[in-house]
Amino acid sequence: MTILIEHDALELKAEADHRIANNLASLGSVVRLQRAGIARGAHSYTTEQVCTLLDDISARVEVMARLHKSLATCTVGNGVNLGDFLHDICEMISTLGSAGSMELTIDHSCEGYIEPRHALHTGLIIAELLTNARKYAHPAGLPVKVDVRCETKSDGSFMVQVTDDGIGFPEKFNPATDGGLGFQLMRALANALQAELQFEHNSLGVCARVIKSQYLDS
Repeated sequence: MTILIEHDALELKAEADHRIANNLASLGSVVRLQRAGIARGAHSYTTEQVCTLLDDISARVEVMARLHKSLATCTVGNGVNLGDFLHDICEMISTLGSAGSMELTIDHSCEGYIEPRHALHTGLIIAELLTNARKYAHPAGLPVKVDVRCETKSDGSFMVQVTDDGIGFPEKFNPATDGGLGFQLMRALANALQAELQFEHNSLGVCARVIKSQYLDS
């Protein structure tokens, strides 16, 4: 019995090490993408802009940290509770920037579990959406109201929706092709996740959805 327990413990440790290595590699790819975008811009950054960039990178590291915390405490298989994970990410992003800059409503009824590799990419996309809402939804500086909800199915598919009450995108802006580094990153993450990234927008705000269908998975 003791030998079996030790063997199981070694297998769990090896699996955890494998996940951490893969997720660190994914995070490294995200940072390299950001570096490439900065290099192409070829312009100087103010102290405030540098601090914002570092905040963004810090948020992405924190997403991965919270993913591994979720894995360490989960009790159902090796999955991640999507509702709890998103709640942690939302609370973390809401602490960035000035106090009161974001009013969050989170539908915490989502109790489905998803694969850890899907959770990382989804968490990074949601972090980008929330960060963009905080930065750009109200240029005049009003607090942005953001609603986050998710749905899961027993086959592993899921949907996450983020809605804000901001001014919407600029005229003729196409979120499928336009935008800066944040949108490039979200599109790359959605592609790696093999998920759809949908946007609806008007002068009353933006509604973004990440839709992962099981049949899209490789």
